[in-house]
Amino acid sequence: MKLFQQLKAAFNYGFYSEYRFRRVVRHRLMRFYSTDAPRAKNTQKMVIAMFDGRKRHGGLADRLRGICTTYCFCREQGIDFRLHFNSPFRLEEFLVPNQYDWRIAEQEISYNALDAHPVYIASQSYDEERDNRFQRRMAEKFFAEDYKQLHAYTNMRFEEAQFGASFHELFRPAEWLQRLVDEQLTILGGKKNYIAVSTRFLESLGDFSEHRDRAPKALPAEEQEVLLKACSKQLEKIHAAHPEERILVTSDSGRFLSHVAHYDFVRTLPGKIGHMDVVEGEKEVHTKTFLDFLVLSEAKRHYYLIGPAMYRGNFSRRAAQIGEAPFHEITF
Repeated sequence: MKLFQQLKAAFNYGFYSEYRFRRVVRHRLMRFYSTDAPRAKNTQKMVIAMFDGRKRHGGLADRLRGICTTYCFCREQGIDFRLHFNSPFRLEEFLVPNQYDWRIAEQEISYNALDAHPVYIASQSYDEERDNRFQRRMAEKFFAEDYKQLHAYTNMRFEEAQFGASFHELFRPAEWLQRLVDEQLTILGGKKNYIAVSTRFLESLGDFSEHRDRAPKALPAEEQEVLLKACSKQLEKIHAAHPEERILVTSDSGRFLSHVAHYDFVRTLPGKIGHMDVVEGEKEVHTKTFLDFLVLSEAKRHYYLIGPAMYRGNFSRRAAQIGEAPFHEITF
């Protein structure tokens, strides 16, 4: 079996993945380009990270890691980097440029096939280190193509070590969002004055809509109760290890948040829960996502619970990287 997996990975990285990436470009993205579209006006080569709804982009953490990795690669190669994020909202409503101005006007983006070309690079789960090397190789190959604009559709992660620093170079919260964050920080006792516990259930508890084709379905009612109680026990253990600390709890399940709200040491954040690739036009949902992420990033320590039928996501891990805080996974 091990030999089969090795052969499968070798085939995947030696041929199939690049073929699949190029196939997505041919069949999903190239239809938006033509030689009749306005020509590109930029003279310096440009890579534009694209989040325009022309394909599924993933949740906030997946999008941010693709943005930050692409930015780091462009900085390393001396390529002008821009960001076009208008689906399902304009990113500037929530995050604005900090040290680097990544903005680009709609009319500056060319879809002329002579000047512009889409690039698709996805992350895979066979072997993270090997996948990171493969992603870099694809970036070096695709972004070297001779176009004025290369439009990157990606959630690449090969610049993992630089994620926190590059996020701060690129972004700061919009003023209205920073005020909401500050309000919650005051309730929690200030920056680095609380710990965080996060969970990701997907559809297991029956109260969250996830776009993944192979996302687990809702557990039977009895198993849902068992899982809720098991997670609560883990939360009690964390509290016992940190009896003086407030604990911020975040989750993709409103049911779980309600289940643990009776603990006097637990704090949760307001708002409606939803997935960025599923919910359209609900600012309250997207505000909740950013609020969770930014308040999580100010915690002094992070715990991530992974029980049966739960998912190992990277939302809270990315928040911990931004805040340079310890991150611990608890599997049970």
